[in-house]
Amino acid sequence: MQVDLDNQGLPGEFRSQFCIVGGGIAGLLLASRLAKRGGEVHLLEAGGTELEDRSQKLYDAMSTGKLHTGIREGRFRTFGGSSTRWGGQLLPYTEDVLHPPVALGLPEWPLRTDEIAPYYEEVLNVLGAVSTPFTDELLQEFGAQAPFASCDVRLRFSKWAPFSRRNLAKTLGADCLSDRRITIYFHANAVSIRLSPDGKAAVAVEAMNYGGEKFVFRAGAFVICSGTIETSRLLLASTSDCGPGVGNEFDQVGRYFHDHVGVRAAEFRAEDRERIVRWFAPWIKSRTLHTAKLEATQGLRERLGLLSVMAHFPIEEPEGSGVARLRSLLQKMQRGKLNGQIWTEAAGLPADSLDLARIVYGMQVRHRRWVSPRARMALHLDVEQKPDAESRVRLSDQEDALRMRKAVVQWRISREEHQTAREYAGVVDRVLRENGVARPCWNRDVLDSYEGFVTAATDTYHMMGGTRMGTDPKRSVVGPDLRVHGIDNLHVVSCSVFPTGGSSNPTFTMMALALRKAEALTQSSGAA
Repeated sequence: MQVDLDNQGLPGEFRSQFCIVGGGIAGLLLASRLAKRGGEVHLLEAGGTELEDRSQKLYDAMSTGKLHTGIREGRFRTFGGSSTRWGGQLLPYTEDVLHPPVALGLPEWPLRTDEIAPYYEEVLNVLGAVSTPFTDELLQEFGAQAPFASCDVRLRFSKWAPFSRRNLAKTLGADCLSDRRITIYFHANAVSIRLSPDGKAAVAVEAMNYGGEKFVFRAGAFVICSGTIETSRLLLASTSDCGPGVGNEFDQVGRYFHDHVGVRAAEFRAEDRERIVRWFAPWIKSRTLHTAKLEATQGLRERLGLLSVMAHFPIEEPEGSGVARLRSLLQKMQRGKLNGQIWTEAAGLPADSLDLARIVYGMQVRHRRWVSPRARMALHLDVEQKPDAESRVRLSDQEDALRMRKAVVQWRISREEHQTAREYAGVVDRVLRENGVARPCWNRDVLDSYEGFVTAATDTYHMMGGTRMGTDPKRSVVGPDLRVHGIDNLHVVSCSVFPTGGSSNPTFTMMALALRKAEALTQSSGAA
């Protein structure tokens, strides 16, 4: 069921068992699971079924410190959220991410790996990805061998969900719209969380439509699934019943904002290209792409004092090639752009028929992604960030169209991230050369200078932190159960709860946490 709050004549107050703020990846996954267990759910989506300029403008945020492009280009205020655009990359966190070597001085997650791992398989099912190994054991399924053996570098493989399953608005979203236990409220912009007089429970979420009308949503339990920046923004803006903002008694909301720091670290000589393609071109099984990641092992991290870091080999196909045209077509289909743009792209495909034949042959016969001779393969490094309390989300004095204060994101890159990239580049260079794989041509301007590293570094749209998870309310915002400290029925399911980022895409683990939260909520509420 759906209700558009922009329609006239609606009541000003709604009640349900569960109220979820945010109709993106976490919100849809949580709503579908709660409803399947008998829960009654109200889901508040700030946008509509398609991306709208007026909705997107409400994401206007300021960036201080190092420019963070993801705050403008990586967020989508629409049904399905970032799943309408994301690549669907899936790689689980490992033990050394949740519980890093003590000598590194990184915070531990207040969870065991086995508390998250059981939910990864269900996420794969939701996204239509195969249950192949993430480790180098995957190569055995294709009759291949690993390109190297090393105690310092481990080979793992990310899975990429098929294009047809990436946009959750089309899958879980469609299921939610047809489920009588779920009501989705479109154009419902959450602007405040109201607390009980003693401050120990959330009693309502206040939302506004685009005409400025206010609506009150009451529920037994509230879950904020608004994404990293908007979750902090909503908590900080909720000052009516709590001066510093909800959950912010100890000035922790918005702090420890982090991302993965990415740099293009090396190129390859022409004579090495064939070996790079042979060893590291993606493998394909049942429409699931698998891409190689070279991760620092726990032993190496402990010995050299490294943050989590990985090397990978993105394939850069030239614009206008058959591969690039096909990818563009699939991305438009993922976004639901079934209009003239699709047919403009499709019209060029016959001219690229030879490329397409090679792509199909590679998938069906060789189980590899075909790489065109014109494609470039570089080596990129992605580094997690050391927690920094001054890397944060706060509120500005400027207001948006709904009179809500805009977010300011202060993103900082530390010397520890640069040091990790420089040290790990040396290790990867040694491993690749000793095994006859390649001789990378490293970008010394990036690796040898902190200033050069910061200039070249980019975020990867993997925004995390702001409501980080922990057991000490003075140093965190939510507990291991993702409940806001001191508030019995207010929860956060977002990458904003991540204490550290590892080197893997965070969405896979966030989805696992959402499923874990759904199970806990249904058990505590008595739902079937």
